[in-house]
Amino acid sequence: MNVFLIGLRGTGKSTAGRVTADLLVRSFIDLDDLTGEIVGCDPATCFAEQGEDAWRAGELIALKETLGRPAPSIIALGGGTPIAPGAEACLRIAREDQRARIAWLDSTPELLTRRIGDDPGRPSLTDLSPLDEMKAMDIARRPVFQRIADQRIDVTDLSLSAVVGSVMALATRG
Repeated sequence: MNVFLIGLRGTGKSTAGRVTADLLVRSFIDLDDLTGEIVGCDPATCFAEQGEDAWRAGELIALKETLGRPAPSIIALGGGTPIAPGAEACLRIAREDQRARIAWLDSTPELLTRRIGDDPGRPSLTDLSPLDEMKAMDIARRPVFQRIADQRIDVTDLSLSAVVGSVMALATRG
């Protein structure tokens, strides 16, 4: 069964996903990388040149592709993937059909803003300050994350090994 990691950017989805996949001897998929292959550029370039809608459409294609793969994988979704039109429904159906489990990595907007800093690979989506933007994303996305997650993992005070342990427990749960 696939395990999808959701959460705002900076929660450690890609880092925890890679480590978990290595320990479980599963493939790891970073949906941002797969989406970049589909749309032909990285997130920052796509947002600047093609707009957010183009990126979200690419995310949905990438998500559907990962759902169609037979081997169990650990998949780190982009922070906004669950809000892409159609993505929430795809993830919910995959959960109901026992094809996916979903771990929501959660933390405070303040910590996530500090973690991200001025990373050019994480484009600003608004004209707000980084903290205000993170708070706005949290308010907008939290209800979707709550609806689709099998498990919420508050990563605020957890080590990487503790986060990985929680994801592994979800992945191997009977």
